[in-house]
Amino acid sequence: MTPAYLTRPTVSIAYLQLMLEILAERQIDSAQLLAGQPGMRALLAQPEGRMSAMQWTRLVIRALELTGDPGLGYEYGLRMRPTAHGVVGYASMTCVSLRQSLEISVRYARIRQAHFALQLHDGADHCLLELREKYPIPVQRSFFIENILLGLVRAHAVLVGREPEQLEGLEIWFDWPEPPWHAAWASRLPPVKFSQPVNGVRLSAHCLAMRPVLADPHASQQALALCERELALAADSEADITTRVRALLVPGRHGGYPQLDEVAARLAMSGRTLKRHLQTAGTSFLLMLEEARRREAHALLAHSELSVQQVAARLGYLNPANFSRAFTAWTGESPSAYRNRVRTG
Repeated sequence: MTPAYLTRPTVSIAYLQLMLEILAERQIDSAQLLAGQPGMRALLAQPEGRMSAMQWTRLVIRALELTGDPGLGYEYGLRMRPTAHGVVGYASMTCVSLRQSLEISVRYARIRQAHFALQLHDGADHCLLELREKYPIPVQRSFFIENILLGLVRAHAVLVGREPEQLEGLEIWFDWPEPPWHAAWASRLPPVKFSQPVNGVRLSAHCLAMRPVLADPHASQQALALCERELALAADSEADITTRVRALLVPGRHGGYPQLDEVAARLAMSGRTLKRHLQTAGTSFLLMLEEARRREAHALLAHSELSVQQVAARLGYLNPANFSRAFTAWTGESPSAYRNRVRTG
């Protein structure tokens, strides 16, 4: 049975419109891309139309076949316009700093990218905007992550009147090795680091303080009010169950994470019901707990001054050796080796 999160209409039709533009420039007409996708032309005529993740994935696979270009995710991301993100894009364009734009992107991510979440990690003189998958991506994972992260970088460059490669103090992180097609695009990008612990964009304090050329606090507030309305309309207890569980999976004051029944009680349901909802969403409580521990471990080791033993205690490991074994299984390196690499890399 196909998971429900793959068939719900959550992906803006604006993303397909951009793909059609790119293919048209390569003399590939829309009929070739849309073959076997009934109803898609009618959907294109609706400015607020949405397609399912399954439909969008099939279209991406077809586009990659038609172009024969494994670097299509790079071009797609670098062609992304802030206006393609609807009211979220307008709110970002008129905000007063790139920092505020990032905060807008984090808060309203699920309006435009229902299958991904953004999280902001603050450091002493920089921050990391992490992109996380809510559900497993079985095919073309790199395309979706490339186009989202490069799209974010492109959008923020446009906001301040720059080209992406001109954004000083910004890095793009990917969690896979450098692909062969990267070299052809490197001159159009800020520094890119591969084989990183997470996917995301790292920005310096200088970059965060940059002011968008269209900054208008009044217009931004109006756009934010519309964003809040869309966010409320997008809320759905089952579709959003992973986001709600993830928000509760944070270490307690004395370390450790809440257990299944405690999380379920805070969501006003039984543990059995929560298990069922998570299964429908394509995950489980144990997988989400491991993800939370891994994500928090990366953030604390990279951005805090806590010792490895203190990090282990915060994550609920009574024995630091157990934490070290778990971390090595996740990343292939010890916590100390990871910390040294990311701080000197």
